[in-house]
Amino acid sequence: MRTAFPGPGGIAQSQPMMRGLLLGYALALGVAPVSGQVSGRIPEWTLERGVTIGSVDDPVYGLSRVGGVVADAEHVFVLQPQDGTVRVFSRAGEFVRDLGRRGEGPGELMRPNRMGWHGSRLWVTDPMSRRLTFFDVATGEAETIQYRADVPGSIQRWIPFAVLANGQVVASAEVTTAPGGLMAASEVPFIVTELDGALRDTLARQSIVGLIRKITAGMASGQSWVVSPIQDQDLITFAPDGSSGVVVKRRSWDGGTAPAEFEVTRIDLHGDTVYRRSFEYEPRPVPPDFFDDQIASSIDRPSINNRRAHARALREFYEQHRYFPPVASVVLGNDGTTWLAGLREEDGEREWLVLDGSGSVIGRLRPPGGIWFADLTECWVVERDAFDIPYVVRYDIVRQPPP
Repeated sequence: MRTAFPGPGGIAQSQPMMRGLLLGYALALGVAPVSGQVSGRIPEWTLERGVTIGSVDDPVYGLSRVGGVVADAEHVFVLQPQDGTVRVFSRAGEFVRDLGRRGEGPGELMRPNRMGWHGSRLWVTDPMSRRLTFFDVATGEAETIQYRADVPGSIQRWIPFAVLANGQVVASAEVTTAPGGLMAASEVPFIVTELDGALRDTLARQSIVGLIRKITAGMASGQSWVVSPIQDQDLITFAPDGSSGVVVKRRSWDGGTAPAEFEVTRIDLHGDTVYRRSFEYEPRPVPPDFFDDQIASSIDRPSINNRRAHARALREFYEQHRYFPPVASVVLGNDGTTWLAGLREEDGEREWLVLDGSGSVIGRLRPPGGIWFADLTECWVVERDAFDIPYVVRYDIVRQPPP
């Protein structure tokens, strides 16, 4: 069994409802969070809709599930994991070419999940095959590398995660039930290696405490590895150009005397801290019936011979989370900005908080979909229509000055 964590930017596609990211004082009243980064009210930025990419009936422009979006001065790249390809469009929305296709040969992709740039080439990670592929955007030519991290004494499988601006590779240990796997671990290490796998350093450790549990109660035989419906593991992502990364510690509040807060740490490509900021927020409790439907569907399986015992074990595991986590996803811009998404609100939208290169809060906005790529001038958003068909939309950002 392998567990899929949030995709590019740590984005979780389905999240519970919560009113805003810094509820109460930070957004509504404009009072400064813990570290004093915010003075006065946080400016609310507006969006002007621009190019839309996607179609209901045109296969040239129609999109399947979107796994990532990045843009440069000339093109926008849309990752299509189900098709094993990257679709390339001009910034005006015109189709240019496909990079790669589904398969296991050179230049082919099985289940790509991240992309970015190294120099003039686009890199794409393929965790299923543990490969990195570099595409020449102009010609479509590809170089595929079978990634193997050389970590002395380790029996882990290492999955390529990102390529840094200096050409080194960030890799994470695979979370798996295989012997020596990390399914029951409390953290996932992220390492930095050369392209040939030679180890250079440990970059970060992602806390996954309380995310996964092995449950045997009520089962006829065997065991079940269960992932919590409320995921508050650390979020880790890197700028598309590999210039920096960010770690967001967003543990759900435990209801104790300590204030509810989350922490944002930006690091450079050498792993050195650029800034570390903490933010208080008003926690939102999980409703008592929040897990009922999920438990009911989980116990309706042939492998369960004692539904009551299995349901009790699931509820005990799920209800360790008494409050929702404060941050749903994070995107890091090439310009040093950090974009933090609150959980989905009752109208289906999220409010995003924007930090500048020093970690100061400079704005907030409410796009009609998830942000996948952003800087201070524009953001690329994935929206869905009434038939759940995805569209990639560019929005120009209109920034209001602080009041």
